Amino acid sequence: MKVEIEEISPVQRKLWIEVPSQEVVGNLDRAYRNLKKKAKVKGFRPGKVPRSILERLFKKQVEKEVTQDLLRNSLDEALKEIKLQPLMLQLPQQLPALNQEDSFKYSVEFEVAPEFTVGNYRGLKVTADPVEVSDAMVDQRLREIQELNAWLKPIGEDRPIKKGDFVLLDYEAQADGQAIVGGASQNYHLEVGSNQFNADFEQQLIGMTRGQEAQIQVNLPADFFNPVLAGKTVDLQVKIHEIKEKELPVLDDEFAQSLGANFQTREDLEQSIKQDLINKKEQQRQAKLRDQLLDQLIKQTCFEVPPFLIRQEQEDILREQLDAFQRRGINLAGIDKEKLLEKLRDVAERRARAHLILERIADQEGITVNQAEIELGYHQLAQRLGEKAERIREFYQQNQRVEEFKKSLREEKALKLLLEQAEGTTPLTNPENAQEGI
Repeated sequence: MKVEIEEISPVQRKLWIEVPSQEVVGNLDRAYRNLKKKAKVKGFRPGKVPRSILERLFKKQVEKEVTQDLLRNSLDEALKEIKLQPLMLQLPQQLPALNQEDSFKYSVEFEVAPEFTVGNYRGLKVTADPVEVSDAMVDQRLREIQELNAWLKPIGEDRPIKKGDFVLLDYEAQADGQAIVGGASQNYHLEVGSNQFNADFEQQLIGMTRGQEAQIQVNLPADFFNPVLAGKTVDLQVKIHEIKEKELPVLDDEFAQSLGANFQTREDLEQSIKQDLINKKEQQRQAKLRDQLLDQLIKQTCFEVPPFLIRQEQEDILREQLDAFQRRGINLAGIDKEKLLEKLRDVAERRARAHLILERIADQEGITVNQAEIELGYHQLAQRLGEKAERIREFYQQNQRVEEFKKSLREEKALKLLLEQAEGTTPLTNPENAQEGI
């Protein structure tokens, strides 16, 4: 078999493969011999059907199967010969027809990981303010918990809507005189002033009363997530059904006990809040340090990122964003995903570049991840997600993503090494609770 490779770019290759005619003939002969043993043709005993009859009846099917076998076997052999591991392989859309007197020739394009070495990654300089949690921060978080545990009661008087009220309403949206697909809802529940729906729309609800109907006009920004509506003026016909207000619980020992977690007094709750704030701020501090390290490494390490890896990151980020929109009840009809993907390209390229750099540092440092560390990783992830470790393990195993998870743990170990060797870092305030990652 003849194999030639062409370098299109540092991360793109084209492979030319030619299978000799003798091998083509051999594969066809073998396919017809196997077919002859099992083919059932009227007028012939099993195993006695002439090849000329088999060719007349099954030629298309046999040639398709032989073509697929030739492609699969020759491609595997060629990749072993050139000793390259493709990240993404683009198979030919149309393969050549089989000809017993000619060789089987085709070409494939694929992407490979870039070749580069990371230097000067020890002793990088980073800075981040130490973690501080004040009594005011604890008090603010306590008020937030109080808000989350408030209950709603109908207003006792027929007063207008004010900021912080919860309203039940119907709305129908139009743009350019046409109804917007998915732009209508009945008995929609909304906290006025939360800006979860639309800040301008919520502001215009203030002053309306129960039973009132009105038309509210909202100007959407040019960068609105739905490109179909971006920059347009939307008219919303609104009817208010109900207005409720929050009633806050008293912040006493009884309230602390009602939250569970073995709280006995308000002081117990405040101490827990303080520790939680310390943990979160430590995670933020570590994230800032990691970002500084990666920014420096990206700036000083030049290589071309394979387009396939960038596209993968774009799709991952977009999936996260769309999931967040759906959780907020935002209708995704009409979204131009390709435009959104393009907007995410720079962020996606940075993420892909960071992954490649950390992977290469792990190679250079001989960093490995053993089974015990994988199990610990499952437990830590389960703790963060509020899941059972068994379910996390099962997810990765059933979806054949254990190697992907192992790779992420290996990158975390490389990042931890960089932080330990960097100038300007200090020990974690609470190492057992701080999270790592990109």
